[in-house]
Amino acid sequence: MCCGFNFHVKASKPSQALQSDVTTSADSSLLVILNKAVNELLSQNYKGAEIFFKEAEEGIDESELNNIELLYRYKVNYGVALRKLGKFKDALVSFNSAEIICKKNYGELSGKLAPVYANVGNIYLNLKDNIKAQKFYEAALFIIEKNPSASRWKDPIMNNLGLVSKNNKDYNNALKYLFEGLKIKKARNATNLSVSYTNIGNCYKELGYDKEANHYFKLSIDESIKLNGDGNSDLANFYLNYAIFHSSKENGVLAEEYLNKSYKIYLDKFGLKHPDTAHCLKNLGGLYFKDKDYTKALEYYQKALVSSTYDFHGEGFEQNPNIQQIDGQLSTFDIINDKATTLEKLYAESKQVKYLKASLNTFDLCVDIIDQIRIAYQDEESKLALSANENETFSSAIEVAADLFEITGNPIYKEKAFRYSESAKASSLRHFLNDVDAKLIGGIPIDLQNLEHQLKQDIADYRDKIYQERKQFHPRQDSVANWRYTLFGLNVDYEKMVKRFETDHPSYYAIKYSSAGISVEELQKQLKEDEILLEYALSGSTLYSFAIGSDLFEMKKVSLKQGEFEKSITNILSCLKTNDFFGNRMKYHQDYISAAHKLYQFVIEPYEDVILNKHLIIVPEGKMAYVPFGVLLKQKGDPESLNYRDLDYLIRHNPISYQNSATIAYKRPNKGFSTPSSKRHLAFAPSYNNLSDSILTTRNIRNNNLFPLPGAKVEVENISKIFAGETYTDELASETNFKKKAEDFDILHLAMHTILDDDNPMYSKLVFTQTGDTFNDGLLNAHEIYNMNLKARMIVLSACNSGNGKFLKGEGIMSLARGFFYSGCPSLIMTLWTVEDLSGSTLMSSFYKYLAQSFPKDVALQQAKLEYLETADAFKSHPYFWSGYVVIGDKETLFRFSMIHKILMFLGLSLLFGGIYFIWQRSSSKNIHEQTLDEFDLV
Repeated sequence: MCCGFNFHVKASKPSQALQSDVTTSADSSLLVILNKAVNELLSQNYKGAEIFFKEAEEGIDESELNNIELLYRYKVNYGVALRKLGKFKDALVSFNSAEIICKKNYGELSGKLAPVYANVGNIYLNLKDNIKAQKFYEAALFIIEKNPSASRWKDPIMNNLGLVSKNNKDYNNALKYLFEGLKIKKARNATNLSVSYTNIGNCYKELGYDKEANHYFKLSIDESIKLNGDGNSDLANFYLNYAIFHSSKENGVLAEEYLNKSYKIYLDKFGLKHPDTAHCLKNLGGLYFKDKDYTKALEYYQKALVSSTYDFHGEGFEQNPNIQQIDGQLSTFDIINDKATTLEKLYAESKQVKYLKASLNTFDLCVDIIDQIRIAYQDEESKLALSANENETFSSAIEVAADLFEITGNPIYKEKAFRYSESAKASSLRHFLNDVDAKLIGGIPIDLQNLEHQLKQDIADYRDKIYQERKQFHPRQDSVANWRYTLFGLNVDYEKMVKRFETDHPSYYAIKYSSAGISVEELQKQLKEDEILLEYALSGSTLYSFAIGSDLFEMKKVSLKQGEFEKSITNILSCLKTNDFFGNRMKYHQDYISAAHKLYQFVIEPYEDVILNKHLIIVPEGKMAYVPFGVLLKQKGDPESLNYRDLDYLIRHNPISYQNSATIAYKRPNKGFSTPSSKRHLAFAPSYNNLSDSILTTRNIRNNNLFPLPGAKVEVENISKIFAGETYTDELASETNFKKKAEDFDILHLAMHTILDDDNPMYSKLVFTQTGDTFNDGLLNAHEIYNMNLKARMIVLSACNSGNGKFLKGEGIMSLARGFFYSGCPSLIMTLWTVEDLSGSTLMSSFYKYLAQSFPKDVALQQAKLEYLETADAFKSHPYFWSGYVVIGDKETLFRFSMIHKILMFLGLSLLFGGIYFIWQRSSSKNIHEQTLDEFDLV
């Protein structure tokens, strides 16, 4: 447990706080109460402080106050007391009031904002929202830079930024912040150095520097006792951190000794019902868990659970608080998660099913808390971090549910396993799409929607400014700092707007925060008879899979050897993504057929009997999303033959499409088929100036050059012959033209280069023709795509790696393609690696040909690939050339014949066959007539 600094404001002598400017009786009353409350704060009696603050809150009319400074200090210090008591929501209200007072009376850049923002940062640090905490700390530092008089807040902020880095496992950067804060503190002769020491000790512990860690932990304890005496509440924190250090070194005796010391102080200072007391009990449970004394561990976890919730008192292991009692705190979540895991261990030890059932019920509560925390996290980055951190919880829950199904045969457990799997898939994208639906259905006025869109655009613009400037060799740090603070303010304004939506429009709130995933029954009703959805979930060394059809629901589990599943994926990707076909060709071939068949055995073979002649809809798990399932091999093939054309690929047997999750695919409102218009198809194929003599020209960036793509131009010209629309090539294929036109078309086709940025996926780019436009630079960033409002029912990203990118647990691949889902498009054709230009052009032309014949997208792409294989030579039949394109999202036919079309077709066919019949009749009559004449002549 790391130690953060508090930021309460006080006079040099608390008993003499603010004697001047007291001009009303309300001011006098508040001054008396505030002095008492601040004294309690300094004595670490936070309950006593709260009593006095409540007295002021209930007995003083703020409108009668004349001393604004007094009111400001009251709000800040009340917030500190509430935060120390774990009442984070109430604390935020108090700090928000302080912020309003500051800005209204002292200005937008007043130094008085520094402790306000720093305290809000502390709350988000307590809530484990590290990203948001960091933003508030950085805003406080910006204020300090503008107001040297506020510099006394700098060293504690540096300490707490160190905690953010430590929580993000960036320990070296954390140490930089911590030592900088310690240096500032010593320079101003500060006395309390214990917090800095214990945090430095924690970082050294994580880096494996045990001697240094031990030294700093002991320093923190000695310093605290020297300054505040034995038994102060901060000392409990230092004992706790030292105990955790000893536990990590397998010194259980010392760990228990220091944990008990810590617990005694917490109980004395805060009582049983307090987050810090609960955290100490949780660590005592962890100590017994480590010793495999699961019964004792469970006892302490239950005590910790009681301690962390104000109105829950259940002592039995079957008992849990309800979601309202928990209030969505990650600290309580950690206790419940540990309890669930311990119950699972007790089942493994005793084989008593009651423990496994209790474990599942407890994991149910974990999932509910995660849903509640997702509601509290407004920031997209924070939601993504939460998805990554809590993914293991879902994996464990799936495992417990699957075990219960295996033991009892009760299908409810199978359904729960599927529910957990869905909850772990693309949650951030799902919540974003919920928000889109909520605005459409929930009654948000158009003018407010437009205002929100503009605010999001402003946020994106400032992010881009900062990103671009920081890439410079000598970035202008003053400009970056100013833009970051402006961005901070815009984000705060955006959150306030969202809160307004939620408060003023209850239906918006209900739709946006509907966390229920799709049920198996709902899914079965929507799947057609010729469709099977296959969803995968990986938990430890077990692969779980679900096959769902209109009248089918099966769950399988495959036990894996250590690393073999990951190795199969790595090997197959290594073979698929290479374009070096001349070195080690036989080895590549053997590695490929072995890995492709092995992966088939893991993910497809268990369902061979139910997928015959079915459309496969794949919801992948983890890095499986990088692999196109169509290249998996039903039969291994001859390892001595370099014949790729005739291998038994899965694509020969089934059309395949992909979904981010079944809930996203089937629970959102159905958009149906839009009416085709004259603006059906919009295609772009830019030109690039630099030339290359490469054997293979691929749609990516090499050595910062943009190689020409002659196949791309041929590709869009061929497509324009099939679909009516507009085609922009060469200098007309600009970013400006795309932004001007894109929102009006039904199909978008982009054949161009991409630039991937795995460190900052929001800045991956599509590269249009470089025209020298001063407004649009020809590079369309992913974050710009997110903010577009596209009406297209299908977008084809015929560009390299458009479906590739950084993998994030719980969310999937952070690709360029993902941005188009955010912009409103239900269906994408994307690529999983660099696309060879000419083969890509051939494949796409064929794909559109089948689309025009009213084939579903998955079938059209399947037929295009099979047609390519039939005509490719031995070299070009390698899966690298044809398998990289995949369908994700809606796979249905783009254009169905309307009733009018059917009638016209019927009439046309009737006329055609009528004409043929008439000609045949005349021909027959003529033949008979001529034959009769011949016979007459013979007579």
